[in-house]
Amino acid sequence: MTSDSAPEAGRDRATSFGAVAAAYDAGRPTFPAEALSWILGPGRLQILDLGAGTGKLAAVAAGLGHDVVAVDPSEEMLAVCRRRPGIDTMVGAAESIPLAHASVDAVIVGQAFHWFDHARALPEIARVLRPNGVLGLLWNDADRVVPWVRRFDRAIKGDDFGGDQFDPMPILLQSDLFAMVETARFRHWQDLDRGGLRQLALSHSRIAVLTESRRDAVLEQIDAIYENTARPPEPLRMPLFTDCYRTRPSDLANYRRTLDAPLAPRL
Repeated sequence: MTSDSAPEAGRDRATSFGAVAAAYDAGRPTFPAEALSWILGPGRLQILDLGAGTGKLAAVAAGLGHDVVAVDPSEEMLAVCRRRPGIDTMVGAAESIPLAHASVDAVIVGQAFHWFDHARALPEIARVLRPNGVLGLLWNDADRVVPWVRRFDRAIKGDDFGGDQFDPMPILLQSDLFAMVETARFRHWQDLDRGGLRQLALSHSRIAVLTESRRDAVLEQIDAIYENTARPPEPLRMPLFTDCYRTRPSDLANYRRTLDAPLAPRL
């Protein structure tokens, strides 16, 4: 969840994921089902996975029995997402969601909210949510208490290692469109072989925008970390935690929506 110091660099990195869609899908961890269940609660819901990427989070939602549409600006990312069963896809952005007013029960965002233009995205999210719908934000992050994870993180982030972490709480609390915010954290692990650790490195936007020579230098560091840590045939287990934020549209958001358009019918 590390933030960017330069807006231009952030925009370049945000648009770099399409070029590494395969690495992103192969290398990035999934999200724990219990985290999504905490956000969504019981019942079968109509869900929008916003900034869905290759559908890692959407696949968890579909596996829980929900109806899911995945929206992402990258056609390359969505091409990978379409291989997953039970997920509809649409090209679109958080700032201009291609769905009708009050058409979904939940909007979930995995590993993407920090890329949004929040002043434009939050009204769009409130617009497409049904009354008493839920907005859920999730981030996977490595547990850097483990020494080899710290070395991996430093190889990926370089000078940004240990920098500021993105916190969505002030953005949500300052918005008049959402109510009380609840938080939870869930532990899980990602099993990686040598290739998987490389793919995880390649999936990071900082690495995607490097020149080939600099990228190869980083991958040499990643290989060295694997050689010095892994004990094949056992997988290298990366410890992770998933931070979750859950909130609902405010009364003001619900009132504004009824003025704009009638509720979309349930499918």
